[in-house]
Amino acid sequence: MIFGLDHLDTAPATFQIAWLEPVLCRLRGYKPDLILTEALSGEQVMGLEAYAAYHGDAGKYAGPTLQMAKTAQADLHLTAAQALVQANDLGKKGDLTAAERRRLAGLFVAAAEPLSAAVQWLRLPAAERIGADGISPALAKQVTQWASLRNEMSSMAARLAADLGLERVYGAGDHLSDVAQPDFAAFKAAVTAEPGQLDLFTHNTPVFHAIPEEAMKMATAAEVMPVLKWKNSPRFAALDADAQWLSLLRSEKLGRVGRQRVAAWEAQNLRMAVTIREATAPIAGGRALLIVGAGHKAFIEAYLRTFTDIELVSVPALLDAKTAGCAD
Repeated sequence: MIFGLDHLDTAPATFQIAWLEPVLCRLRGYKPDLILTEALSGEQVMGLEAYAAYHGDAGKYAGPTLQMAKTAQADLHLTAAQALVQANDLGKKGDLTAAERRRLAGLFVAAAEPLSAAVQWLRLPAAERIGADGISPALAKQVTQWASLRNEMSSMAARLAADLGLERVYGAGDHLSDVAQPDFAAFKAAVTAEPGQLDLFTHNTPVFHAIPEEAMKMATAAEVMPVLKWKNSPRFAALDADAQWLSLLRSEKLGRVGRQRVAAWEAQNLRMAVTIREATAPIAGGRALLIVGAGHKAFIEAYLRTFTDIELVSVPALLDAKTAGCAD
């Protein structure tokens, strides 16, 4: 299931996480065996850092993650890879004690996987969320902050993982493909020169204006379900892909830089699809959930349809369903 949405940290100040409960209730009913987010994996964070001379500053995408990882690595005398191996081994043990969960959280931080550390924190009683057993008080405070962030990676993915008894979440995001991006100044100039292009990017067009849900920003509880149904609909997927990406291919003014931008976007989404395929291999026959920016959904689903042994699950059908125990 590819669950698309606008990033919650950009929602209006009036938005409340509690309004997501009818959605979270249905996602708990889906019972995913594995949950992925748009965050970068620890492996990619550390890889970008190692190749900073080529890829640029990894801190631009994952500054807090990188800072926390380096601190934890120094504390534990482990590399990110060593920490991940130990974390995976400990996570397989099952029925962990509070001390083991704190240890596991510290290992995930060192592996540049703070969202998985947040999952461990949410599975601990509040009184046990302390700096001990391999995680310092300073890092424990940061993990506490990560567990309470308003973004969908913490408030949806990590929360769901903890509620379902999962030990971690997986990062499916990608910035390796950024090397294929066109020169920013040249791209900006070309976009500015193309009449109406910025309006397409921002959905400021008659076709989008005609759709009531497009104007909703989840500023009230009543807007949450209609917006999420819209963002996961085939109609949104087609209109958004045409406005943001196919328009770049049609434009003569954008020319090569437009086509280059599309290439980078497609490479990014293909890498995300590959990450999903790899992560789901151990749960063949099981259920997976990716929570991701809505613009990615159609592209990732298109790539997943080319893979064997993958079945896509309808988000609108899930949200429309009258699920026992879940509010409308």
